[in-house]
Amino acid sequence: MGRQVTGAVNPTVLYVSGGNTQVISYANQRYVIFGETLDIAVGNCLDRFARVLGLSNEPCPGYNIEQLAKQGTRFIELPYCVWTVCTRRSLGMRKEVVSLWES
Repeated sequence: MGRQVTGAVNPTVLYVSGGNTQVISYANQRYVIFGETLDIAVGNCLDRFARVLGLSNEPCPGYNIEQLAKQGTRFIELPYCVWTVCTRRSLGMRKEVVSLWES
């Protein structure tokens, strides 16, 4: 899909689902995983945050969050922890976003 959307021969893609999040690329006739989340998948994080916001699951929570974000007028810095070059934690980010929303 990354090739079709971007036209790139070997695109680097962010694979996001409810159970997995990986940065993947294709090199030397094989797929290489450059990084993945350590604690909560980005898709799961978006699903849970959409529930906090009271957003619908149709067509999908991530899309609905994106549409709501387009109406925003403020930029809020979120925590970003890099444990190694290839891993990251998203659970802390979800907790911070929920805390900001509820305050």
